[in-house]
Amino acid sequence: MKKMTYLPSVTGLMLSVSMFLPSQVMAKDILTTTPVTYMLATQLMKGTPVTTTYLAPKRYGIERLGNWFATKGEAKVMAEAQQATVAITLRSLWPQDPLFAYARQGNIKMIEVDASQSISPRAKGIATVQLGSGNTSIYAWLNPNNLSTMSSIVSDDLKRIWPEQQQVIEKNQQQLLVDIRQLINQQQSILFDKGIDSVVLLSEQLEDFASANQLFVVDRQFKEALNWTAEDKAQLKALIEESPELWILTTRKVSAQLKQLLPEFEHILQVNSIDRWGSKGISLENPLQPWLF
Repeated sequence: MKKMTYLPSVTGLMLSVSMFLPSQVMAKDILTTTPVTYMLATQLMKGTPVTTTYLAPKRYGIERLGNWFATKGEAKVMAEAQQATVAITLRSLWPQDPLFAYARQGNIKMIEVDASQSISPRAKGIATVQLGSGNTSIYAWLNPNNLSTMSSIVSDDLKRIWPEQQQVIEKNQQQLLVDIRQLINQQQSILFDKGIDSVVLLSEQLEDFASANQLFVVDRQFKEALNWTAEDKAQLKALIEESPELWILTTRKVSAQLKQLLPEFEHILQVNSIDRWGSKGISLENPLQPWLF
């Protein structure tokens, strides 16, 4: 009598296979809420099944995120967190970062990866800038050297969370470091070619950028152009007349007020603060594009 062999059912076969797959493959694994943390996550995990979700509305800058999380975003974040593993934050740099606190409400097992300082006995940390107010600037990613440190911090943690992806993550990190070095060279080349040395800052967000590139800040005017007083205008105009080699750095488009005040002045450099997703977002193929001039 022949011995009969039974083939497993499709359902049983799928179940047995799934037992050998990493559980993370089936989930939206990484949650982020700033462009820089999204860039780091997607570039380091490129070529793996690990996915990254950018939670914040595209038009929201970093300083509006707290309000969004506390109102419209709370339910969305908690729902996304139920299937996620990691929340990448900037909490050491920005203690008000709301991502982990809200994500943890949806998933008590959530792991926090702080891109600004590693959570370890020998913590790596980024370079920070203290503002005139005594607060720390939260725009540390505008110092491209910090991007290298951030990539190392995040890479170390992701390799421990997904050890089966260690080789891919290490390869991706090396490529990202090369890309960041090219970014630094491009920025410094532009500054050198244009002779940008002494500057007037029109945006507080650019303190990190000025510090990283050793620019001499002659003056700061952080008010919105619409709120400039006659004294503010006179002071800026006098500075430019006395030192025409000065450059004005701003995160905004040149305003009508500035054009009217300095109609012939062309030494103006606009630097993207990269504090929100915006209309272009972060390209997987060219992730450092927003940092380029």
